[in-house]
Amino acid sequence: MDLEKVIPIKLNSLNDLVRLAATISSPQAMMYILKFKYRNKLVLGVLGVFRDYYKLYGLPMFYYYTLEKEDAEKVIDKNYIIITSDNEKIEFSKHPKPGLSIPMITLAEKPLFIPELD
Repeated sequence: MDLEKVIPIKLNSLNDLVRLAATISSPQAMMYILKFKYRNKLVLGVLGVFRDYYKLYGLPMFYYYTLEKEDAEKVIDKNYIIITSDNEKIEFSKHPKPGLSIPMITLAEKPLFIPELD
């Protein structure tokens, strides 16, 4: 089966990923962040659709950031990223808290539709 892949876009920071997820989130459609282990790293990412780019309307995108070692250990067993908008502080938690709580969904492995990542 020839499976088409998403276009991976590596972000500069975890804050960039969280800002993107917060921007996409709305009360009607809550955003989530995918989390999976890949090559001794922890990948956090958001699936999205790139719109309004000439004839390439609807391109599937995967915006991601990777964590290694100590940073990955702090996040691996957490279920939410909490963002407070007044100072753009982010924290990781097992439970939702006041502020915007973005769920992290842990996958057993990298999905086939995501290509090899840096």
